Amino acid sequence: MTSRRARPWYASFVGIPLTALRTALAFRDQGLGRFVPFVLLLLAGSAILWVINTVAPLAPFIYSLF
Repeated sequence: MTSRRARPWYASFVGIPLTALRTALAFRDQGLGRFVPFVLLLLAGSAILWVINTVAPLAPFIYSLF
């Protein structure tokens, strides 16, 4: 049985930007550099939607405080 090392706690904070960077570099290497801003815009939009989706379930608890 092989042993696995646990990922560090900050792995997702590093992995997601690195994935976006590698995607942008792959687009550029394939001659699709003009689409990189669009891809980065889509990634930024998905991050904004993720934040909204994360905060939305907390709204009833926040509203009841006022």
